[in-house]
Amino acid sequence: MSAKDRLARVERLLAVQEQMRRAAEWELAATRRQAAAIRDSEAELMARLSQEGPLHGLFLDAAARRLKALARDAAAADALAARQEAAAREHALEQKRSERRVVHLAAEGRREDERREALERLDAIVARRARAPE
Repeated sequence: MSAKDRLARVERLLAVQEQMRRAAEWELAATRRQAAAIRDSEAELMARLSQEGPLHGLFLDAAARRLKALARDAAAADALAARQEAAAREHALEQKRSERRVVHLAAEGRREDERREALERLDAIVARRARAPE
């Protein structure tokens, strides 16, 4: 397989890795938005609980259960965000490795072309000398 073929293959791989990295970043952003929404709900519920009203004591038990559920959801969202962040970082590292490989293969292809051109020039010189009368 020539350097140009390897380069084309790695460039296709690089495009796929870039898409995977972007998808991982989008998922991470969505999870972070979800975690922020959960925290907003917690804050809103806490603010409502701190207000005194005529029916304040009637909903304490339900509010406590809701707060526990929100805390559980927030912890799950944080754990998911941590896993997604690690995955996004790994995709970014893979993309960087592929980018370096593309640069390396492009340089190798140029060297291969230069070597071939030099050999063709040498062959042409040898052929001219062989045809030239002595």
